[in-house]
Amino acid sequence: MPLDSSHRRCAGVLAAGRRAASLPFLAALAVLLAGVAPSGCARRAGPRAPAEDVVVVGRTSAAMNLDPRVGTDAASEEAADLIYDGLLAKRPDGDLVPALAESWEVLDGGRRYRFRLREGVVFHDGRPLSAADVVWTFRSIVDGTVATAKRAAFAQLVRAEEVGERTVELHLAEPYASFPVELTLGVVPEGSMPEEIGRRPVGTGPFRFVSRSPERLVLAAFARCWSGRPRLDRVELAEVPDSTVRALALLKGSVHLVVNDLPPDVVPRFRADPAFRVVEGPSGDYAYLGFNLRDPVLSDRRVRRAIALAIDRERLVATLWRGLGEVTETMMPPGHWARDETLEPLPHDPAAARALLDAAGYPDPDGPGPRPRLALELKTSTSETYALQAQVIQAMLAEVGIDLTVVTREFATFYEDVKRGSFQTFTLLRTSIVDPNVYLLSLHSRSVPPTGQNRGYWSNPRFDRLIDRANRVTDRAARRPLYVEAQRIAARELPYVSLFFKRNVAVMPAELRGFETYVSGSLQSLPELWWDRVGDPAGTAQR
Repeated sequence: MPLDSSHRRCAGVLAAGRRAASLPFLAALAVLLAGVAPSGCARRAGPRAPAEDVVVVGRTSAAMNLDPRVGTDAASEEAADLIYDGLLAKRPDGDLVPALAESWEVLDGGRRYRFRLREGVVFHDGRPLSAADVVWTFRSIVDGTVATAKRAAFAQLVRAEEVGERTVELHLAEPYASFPVELTLGVVPEGSMPEEIGRRPVGTGPFRFVSRSPERLVLAAFARCWSGRPRLDRVELAEVPDSTVRALALLKGSVHLVVNDLPPDVVPRFRADPAFRVVEGPSGDYAYLGFNLRDPVLSDRRVRRAIALAIDRERLVATLWRGLGEVTETMMPPGHWARDETLEPLPHDPAAARALLDAAGYPDPDGPGPRPRLALELKTSTSETYALQAQVIQAMLAEVGIDLTVVTREFATFYEDVKRGSFQTFTLLRTSIVDPNVYLLSLHSRSVPPTGQNRGYWSNPRFDRLIDRANRVTDRAARRPLYVEAQRIAARELPYVSLFFKRNVAVMPAELRGFETYVSGSLQSLPELWWDRVGDPAGTAQR
């Protein structure tokens, strides 16, 4: 089928971008693949397992804050998963299991939670864990001692109290069904303040803090960890902002693991290389286009819908993302119990988009001429793939008369702009969605910054009431219809444009064993990793 002008333009952007992104990689790959075996057959030796039991993880950005009560970016939360433990922990499929709490009870119809702490747990500095540490962690959030966007998640928490050296009770103003999900938050020592623990974190997790530079966080195995000593001696989280450099670092062996941070074009090359292992799995990572609804243009739902109709999401996933994603109409991941699978997909319909812009008061000023209907700005990070995605969206919106200026910033700067509402539109990835509580955190009207993450300042009273009701009901069967209706409101009002859910993709040398993907995309399986230096094909050799 011949391409129309929109498809030709977008195809050109995709093809040019892929060529530009791939050429440095392919040139370096050719060098690394060079090498002649004794038989004269061309072959490349894979990266060698390091002499030490260390794994270097290549990340697009460094952790912004190592205090688990404060850090909300993906890199900070991944680091927190290694340094700290919560009362509860997430399994690979997202369900909850005991962690620092060996058991818990739900009392008073869901208004009181009682936790019995494990015996013998110690912090990295040798202090024993006590109920006072748990109480301080939560109290410092709800009483404002710590300024954090996570405060909205604990809006129902009235009081945290010790009822014994190893027993804690958390009292809620009313039942809150999603409350247990928030209890994966890392516990910090009593009295810890963000300035102190952000510089030198102290937790009870499997790895302890060693050092930090702007580009690298070094963690060492914590021998006294209650869950057992990690099999690795050291983990290093290295910031490697350039995606081509990350891929080359994997090939050379200076980086040993990359999770969800390789260009989609590169993944098939590693799949085909026996020197590497590619582990894939479902993900709760939600890609979306965000709007600032305080902007006079974007406050009009017709404009937001026109933008949504102009974006060919299926084409975006199939081409730029090489099929490593699934288009979605909702923030609930595929297969989730609360997901509304009946939502009608938003089509790619440029003609309908133009009609909506006409109705909203933005007619085409010169017909087929070059003048746009309106101008907008989109912010994103400097990551090659996300910058290219922004260019593709820019080309798609140009076809309906929207002049989109793309502004790329280093991730920390870009993310600060998003958090303080300094944007018209932005693209971002919301990671680790495993519970519908994400609607409270990101779209409820009381979750606007600085106490929450409703950064577009959307407000819909009916939506708020549905989310509040759903959080007071503990039975999933009774909660589901409330979330279904809330999803339909969000799909109609479009505070975000849902793009797709990514797939988890981890790439590592074939000798690195034990990695398991988590729906949340976290690095929680790192304590189980080990190097197979004897070529055990079944992956059963021991350290």
